Amino acid sequence: MSVNTVSVSSEFDIFASKPIQTSVLETTEVKYKPIASVDQSDLEFLIPGDNDTFIGLDIKLYSSGKLTKADGTALDNTDFTPVTNNFLHSLFNVASP
Repeated sequence: MSVNTVSVSSEFDIFASKPIQTSVLETTEVKYKPIASVDQSDLEFLIPGDNDTFIGLDIKLYSSGKLTKADGTALDNTDFTPVTNNFLHSLFNVASP
């Protein structure tokens, strides 16, 4: 009596764990500036991507500015200027389109 064995390629093994790359080959930190003038109400950045690079969304936003009086004149050293909680969050209005 002969036993027929069926040979199936390992590519069809749906229960096998898939290989995962666990090492980082290279890291790069890139600075992107807004693509439009900052005078507009929206900040828009163009971050190009490709199929060979993973872009981690560890995004940092740096901002700089100057505090002035309502009429645009410089503040005196004696002027009291408190900062609100979540200061950067207060700079931007998140409104749905």
